[in-house]
Amino acid sequence: MLCNRLCGLFVFSILLVSSSLAAPLGNSDIDFSTDYERIFQIRVVSPDAGGKSSIGSGFQATADGLIVTNYHVVSRYINAPDEFQIKYMTHSGELGQLELVDFDIISDLAVLQHPEPSEDYFRISNQSLEKGDIAYALGNPGDWGIVMVPGPTNGLVEHSYEKRILFSGSLNAGMSGGPSLNSDGDLIGVNVATAGSQLSFLVPSAKVSQLLERARQLDAVSFQQEIARQLKDWQRPRIQELIGMDWPQEDFLERPLFGEIRTDIQCWGGTNESNEERTIARVSKTCEAGDYIYLAYNLDVGQIRFSFKDMKPVKLNASQFARSIGGSMSADNRSAYKYSTNYRCEKDFIEGPASDGGGYHRIVTCIRAYKKLPGLYDSLLLVHEHARSGIFQSHLSLSALEPDQIQALNKRFVERSL
Repeated sequence: MLCNRLCGLFVFSILLVSSSLAAPLGNSDIDFSTDYERIFQIRVVSPDAGGKSSIGSGFQATADGLIVTNYHVVSRYINAPDEFQIKYMTHSGELGQLELVDFDIISDLAVLQHPEPSEDYFRISNQSLEKGDIAYALGNPGDWGIVMVPGPTNGLVEHSYEKRILFSGSLNAGMSGGPSLNSDGDLIGVNVATAGSQLSFLVPSAKVSQLLERARQLDAVSFQQEIARQLKDWQRPRIQELIGMDWPQEDFLERPLFGEIRTDIQCWGGTNESNEERTIARVSKTCEAGDYIYLAYNLDVGQIRFSFKDMKPVKLNASQFARSIGGSMSADNRSAYKYSTNYRCEKDFIEGPASDGGGYHRIVTCIRAYKKLPGLYDSLLLVHEHARSGIFQSHLSLSALEPDQIQALNKRFVERSL
């Protein structure tokens, strides 16, 4: 699943709240009650535990019973198909089992097969979506029936590599994977995430069309290989563009560095100048790409993050300052040990001159591998400059890349940071 770091973005696939299905918004009064049979609650259940592990929503998208939902709704099954099953519940309470057909981790979509499909299904809109058009998001999040949330659309999310529709409606927990419709009742998107009150996101319906066109029956033993393949296909052009493009200069403390080198990368700055008790003066700049991919609990990938930090002693002598600084760095993506190895690091030194003459540069590179995603690695890079006046650090963190991409991007970063 692709996410965006906006307002502490969170994904929702577990419960709550109801609303009327009449939609008095935008001078229309639309009744979606006839769509009941095409909308389902999607459940991932553990036969051993005898209960639900996660729930979301889904909808019938083809005449032969293909059900669309979010990847993250059924991710527990995809990551442990021997431990879980996927089931559906209709608006009238009927239960049944579903089979996974295909998934798209980048668009956060999955396709399931219904054994006894309805004659009706949601048609995909062939009309372009304009800013201000009203969307009607539907879902079946809990035991309260079908939920409908109306709201205006606001075009595509800015500062994102992948396309997401910005939706000014408060999607309720458990509506993940449900359909968002236009005033004609045709599909324009799939509910995917919310970033707070009146700020939500939809997967464009074009992504649904692409997945349905290619839908094929995946074998459970190949799920992890398929995830790795999709990540590589997504990362290759995304990273190659960064490696080959010009990085416009942005000065930081009179250093000719860089910052928002592409539209999906945003930067923030900070300082502790107002702290009268500070013993070290710190000025920093942090930049990161807006997109990352949710794969499983405690596993998200695809982060690109770099930072610059200048540190000078205020009330410390040279030895106290050196002991206080250190040279630590950490990964910016969650990955429990069951998913990836520990980092292995190497150090190198480049003798001066530093920015104010003298000193040296210490370069640390660290790599860890994914245990079930062959050929993909995380990387940490630290360029640590020791100068007479203080220390300057440049840090780059990359997630789920192939080795040649890591080497090329690290090389470019070091060349531009020194």
